[in-house]
Amino acid sequence: MLHAHAPAMTQDSRPSPPSAVAAFLRGVDRRARLLAQIQTGDARAGQTAVIAASRVFATEASQWPMPEWPRVFWRLLLSTPAMGHTVRRPAAGLLPGIARLPPAQRAAVLLHLVAGLDDTDGAAVLDLALTDYHARIRAALPQDPHGQPDLDVWRAWHAAVKRALDTLPDPAPAPPAVIPADATAARQRRLRWLWLGVLLCALALAATFLAPIGRTALDGWRQRIHGQPLPPPAPPRAWFDPDTPAGHPDLPLLAAPGELALARRLPVLAWLDAEALPAAPGQTATLPAAPPEPIHSPRLRQRMHAWDRLAPVERARARGAWAEWQALTDDERARLRAAAARFDALSDSEQQALLSRYAALPFDAHRGWHLGPRLGRDWPQIAPLLAYVRADERPALLQMLRNADAEQRALLARLAQSTPPQARARLRDALRALPPERRNAWLTAQLNG
Repeated sequence: MLHAHAPAMTQDSRPSPPSAVAAFLRGVDRRARLLAQIQTGDARAGQTAVIAASRVFATEASQWPMPEWPRVFWRLLLSTPAMGHTVRRPAAGLLPGIARLPPAQRAAVLLHLVAGLDDTDGAAVLDLALTDYHARIRAALPQDPHGQPDLDVWRAWHAAVKRALDTLPDPAPAPPAVIPADATAARQRRLRWLWLGVLLCALALAATFLAPIGRTALDGWRQRIHGQPLPPPAPPRAWFDPDTPAGHPDLPLLAAPGELALARRLPVLAWLDAEALPAAPGQTATLPAAPPEPIHSPRLRQRMHAWDRLAPVERARARGAWAEWQALTDDERARLRAAAARFDALSDSEQQALLSRYAALPFDAHRGWHLGPRLGRDWPQIAPLLAYVRADERPALLQMLRNADAEQRALLARLAQSTPPQARARLRDALRALPPERRNAWLTAQLNG
């Protein structure tokens, strides 16, 4: 049975685990206590959870290879019952901004910031796909004025975690155990017999090696053994490097600078591909994406630092362009890469002429080309029906529009032009409620009615 005042995990009263296990537990003790305290909202409950997880780990660690130990330990710790509760008074504890998160989001953030796990290990601990783990961390962050995860809050959380780790007090030592008098007497008797056995062994050993043959054997053994100093130990691997791009919320766009540059040009490229500069016969119509930059690339690290120095409005603008780029299909992105290559191959005067034509387009047309080459052409006709909607409606309506075929978009365009403004909200609600296979017939009926 576990007690609230049980000793720290490295001071368990049971027989000591093997040295490697003990060293591992000592290494994670401070981080484990901080994570458990924030996740449970109570230092005593967190300490009890750490003790329980450590005892189970010390008993069963031999079942797993050492590289798996971090995942196993943190999974054991988070599986204790107290870890799934909502913190009752987050403002009164450590890191209130993290403590007030829902338990699932709180665990994902703490595995990264406190446990120092990389994203792959953090996702494995929570039994999540890597994309779901990233989504959970993004959902935990508040949004900036532009609707994007607030990177400044993430940096503040990281700094607060570092301060908390530096100032976390050591666990109180375990109180000395009270040994009954009869147990003391029995221990003394056992010690006397033990020392007697040691003395007899020492006498037998001396008799063996002090004989002439024993001395000769001892001299030969000494001559065969040569001392050699061990190489200096390698520096310990850091659990968490705050400067690594691996945990950066904007890693996908930072690792793909070429794709981000195309994303910033999306509306122009969509117009070029669909209207002004389509691929001619024999020209490449699609191009694949360049592979993302390796996570340990010095250029990626430099790009991350430059990104963090940008004004929030600049970062928000880039994130918005990236989100629009990611909303396109793979085929659309491949087409726009090829369109960019065709445009970049033109002379300066030809490029300027095309850009002037694009700048002269109406406002609705500009907005439509942000949706890509396929939807941009139809957007000016559909815009009256879908342009001014509530924020919670927009994702579903845009997805419906992306899934629509050419016939359905043509019907939508005709209906948008003929529906009065006061009836458009009801029309949108009815359209969203329909299964996709019935929409064409329903739109046709609305037009004929």
